Formats: sequence, C-alpha cells, structure tokens
Amino acid sequence: MTAKEYLNRVRKQNYVVRQAEKELTMVKSDILSLKAASLSEKVTGTKESDLADKYVKLEKYFDKVIAEWDKLIDMRIEAKAMIAMLPDEAQQAVLYARYINCTEWEQIATDMKFSWRNVFYVHGKALQSFERLHGIALAKCV
Repeated sequence: MTAKEYLNRVRKQNYVVRQAEKELTMVKSDILSLKAASLSEKVTGTKESDLADKYVKLEKYFDKVIAEWDKLIDMRIEAKAMIAMLPDEAQQAVLYARYINCTEWEQIATDMKFSWRNVFYVHGKALQSFERLHGIALAKCV
C-alpha cells in the first residue's frame, strides 16, 4: 500500500462517518414524524409496539455511527503519529490538513500562504518521506 492509499483511508472513513450520521438523522426524523402522526390518532396496542420497534432500530443506527466513529478515531490516532515522525514541519502540516482534517487544496494553500504549485510539491515530497519512513508498516497494511 502506498502512503497516499494509506492516508486516503482516513479521508474515506471520515466520509463514511458523515454519511452514517446523515442516515441516523434522517431515520430519527422519520420516527419522530411517525410518533407525531400516531399521537394525533387514536393509539392502539399495535401502533405503540410498532413505535417501540422503530426506536430499537434507531438504536442500531446509533450503534453503527458510534462504531464508525471509533474506527475513524483509531485511524486518525495512528496516522497522526506517523505524520508527526516526518522531519519537515511543512510536510507534516500539508498531510495533516489534507488527510486528518480533510481540508481542500485551496484552503491548505491559503492557510499556509503557499501557491497551489507549492502545496502539491510539498505534498509529493511528504508522501515520499512518509513511504521512506513507514514503508515496512505500509507493506503490512491491507
């Protein structure tokens, strides 16, 4: 696995977490609208138990989001430690901004007061340094 592939896993996991959170919000909203609708009608035993079943399913969505967050946190901790080992602070900053904070290239250039070209140059050098430093660990990743 290359340095870029390894670090992109963190960015992708961040996206997975955001999508899981969005799905949880949608399901929660749907259940709350069902609850509001059922309160305005006469409630029978089956509707109440249906609503309870929905809350159980909502809890499963919540557990999924927590599991995805746990995975992201673990990935970030590991990646941050590896990035921190790079000797060049500018390289660390670019990798950290791009892969840990999921910052867009334009924003990285602005924040670091670099040209786009310089950001990409530093990024390329950082990936090379990362692979040199962590080549054995990257080879073990699947």
